[in-house]
Amino acid sequence: MISINKTTLAMVFGAGLFAQVNSVSAAAYDWNNVVPVKTPSASNNNGKTVYFDVSHGGVEGNADWVIDGAFSDFADALVQQGYTVKEYRGIDLNNDGAIRFYDDRTGNGAQNEAIITYDAIKGSDVFVLAETNRPFTMSEQAALEQYIAAGKGIFFVADHYDADRNLNTWDATEVFNGYNRSDLSKYNLGGEYGDWRNPKSANAGWLVENFGIRFRFNGVDYKQGVSGVEPSAQTEGITQGVQPILMAAGATLAVVDAQKAKGLVYFSESDNPVKWKHAKDQGLYFGGKAEGPYVAIAKSGAGKAAFIGDSSPIEDASPKYRRQDSGSTKRTYPGWTDAGNAATLAVNIIDWLATPESYQYFDNQNGHNSGFVTPSPMAAQEMSDPNNGQPWGTPASGFNPWDTDTYKNNSFNAPFGDTSTNPDPDPDPTPTPGGTISVTDALATAQGQPVVVIGKVTAAVNGIYGLQLNDLTAQASHIFVKLESAQRADFNPQLNPAILNQNIIVTGMRNRYMGDAGIRYVSDIKIAPTALSVEQALASSTGEAIEVTGRIKSALNGIYALVLEDSNNANFTINIKLESNQRNDFSPQLNPELLNATLTVKGVRDSYMSQPGVRQVSQLSVSGGSTNEPAPGSDSSVAEVLAMSNGEPVTVVGVITRAVNGKYALELRDDNNTQDTVYIKLESSQRNRYSPQLNSNVIGKRLRVEGIKNNYMSHAGVRNVSRLTLLN
Repeated sequence: MISINKTTLAMVFGAGLFAQVNSVSAAAYDWNNVVPVKTPSASNNNGKTVYFDVSHGGVEGNADWVIDGAFSDFADALVQQGYTVKEYRGIDLNNDGAIRFYDDRTGNGAQNEAIITYDAIKGSDVFVLAETNRPFTMSEQAALEQYIAAGKGIFFVADHYDADRNLNTWDATEVFNGYNRSDLSKYNLGGEYGDWRNPKSANAGWLVENFGIRFRFNGVDYKQGVSGVEPSAQTEGITQGVQPILMAAGATLAVVDAQKAKGLVYFSESDNPVKWKHAKDQGLYFGGKAEGPYVAIAKSGAGKAAFIGDSSPIEDASPKYRRQDSGSTKRTYPGWTDAGNAATLAVNIIDWLATPESYQYFDNQNGHNSGFVTPSPMAAQEMSDPNNGQPWGTPASGFNPWDTDTYKNNSFNAPFGDTSTNPDPDPDPTPTPGGTISVTDALATAQGQPVVVIGKVTAAVNGIYGLQLNDLTAQASHIFVKLESAQRADFNPQLNPAILNQNIIVTGMRNRYMGDAGIRYVSDIKIAPTALSVEQALASSTGEAIEVTGRIKSALNGIYALVLEDSNNANFTINIKLESNQRNDFSPQLNPELLNATLTVKGVRDSYMSQPGVRQVSQLSVSGGSTNEPAPGSDSSVAEVLAMSNGEPVTVVGVITRAVNGKYALELRDDNNTQDTVYIKLESSQRNRYSPQLNSNVIGKRLRVEGIKNNYMSHAGVRNVSRLTLLN
């Protein structure tokens, strides 16, 4: 449970935005209340701040345009340039410590806190609007106009027409333009919004009236890279060093007023863009420069704006949130590391937007060249809606896009993020690796795959934001680890020098970080035990002195040896040759109660019985075992657990009866009462050993479980299991 108070929020996001927040502690909507902020080092701080908006979309469907999600590479690059980067969510109007979204047009407008006001955003120098999927009220449009008039900059990031990610019949091209593509009467919204019907004129609409440009309603594909990059002398220097930019289903723009707006990147004569396969009409109207710029800028009085018709070349493949409708994992395009990335362009744009300049227009004075008016700024196809005012899909059963209480766990604005609070709608949707791997093996793992990696901390990376992990044996092999905010104090060498040269185990997703091989989306970091796992011991060199820990699987060669298996993956085993003075105490043939006990062995890596082994054993220590019984009164029965409240720690003993939810859980019943059952949710490292689906031998055996009482699959359960012990 996170307790958010006025002081904390003011420090995180500025006193003006949360000035009236009082101390709260509520069960729902607490899980994600700490607003992400990324800060540069004191020596590199340029004094400027960039807000990334999520108050009007940007996280619906597969979109995840947050600074610690699919825009994290962009945000990190800005931090390297000295910017402070913050996520903007809205205003906590009712002082409950959470910013809630309600649709203004469904009777809950007075409660909607996902709003934009000038006072709330004026502390920033640049405001990034990424795939905004909800229309602005007239007061919000006025706030953005006031922001520009104050000499600030806005970056409008759109996508192809009909990228209606929240299924409300609006996409970013329409929201930014200030009107829907349809002219149906229902889009004359009235009230706080006014008339949003298609004006069927390139000169009408909020965007063109303020910035001299509009987004087209097209859908174009050209992953080879849009190559008509205008020379930097024409583009205020923004295109310096910019290469062709990929378009993975995007839109272009139409310049209407060449003194207000001008293009930076166009289709060249040699480019061969095509209709995006899911486009609602021809998708590509004119081709070439006549299609309008893919990237553009505008000068509107004291302020500035920039525009791009696709988020793909800016985003990265590290989404933070789950889908709001299904709870499934999002998939985002790895554009930031793609050959057609917009990394240089995006940073150059922010630098230009963040720099106040006194000239008012592109009027060919003092090097501020005017733009090129798009010949047909509104094609005939753009004057009507091929969807006839319908959303691009149907919401999933039970999901209401306007009611955050229906959002699935771990999605943005969902009530809960800790899956122990609510039943997990999609347990472990991605494969879990079988065991801990070396840095060298991680480097050979495909990007996007989950990994659990052991290595030595050797350096800080990107200031406080990451670390370098080197292989324990092949020291030349290294990988960068991007740390989440809660992990930096303990594991970043700049903040905690004591972590240098420590061995740690990192659980996360294989990806790139800081332009190098990396691990991102880190869910767990812990100090590695001194002892190697069996899997790691198998990779050590013959003749090397090692310490290895595993589970006793069986006796070997009578009383003379034993087989040790990896605690996380029974496929890895190693033979341990016992010295004569060790056999009476440690031979499983003489001591069958040792089976399944955890054993730590010090010796020399060798072979035994023609298999990988450890000889010259100098020390053995054991914990647990197949017949270890609890102290009297220390365990609870299943019936007793059923009477406990959720959230209580428990140690329960019962009989394994069947698998639950495939490999992810098991059912435990009382020894003498088949009616009392509880579900045990297995952690990934426990499934090979204890899942009845993967190991049918456990059915009928007594099991001790240590964890937290909580429901699973709408049934009484135990979750967050820290220890499992077979008792027979």
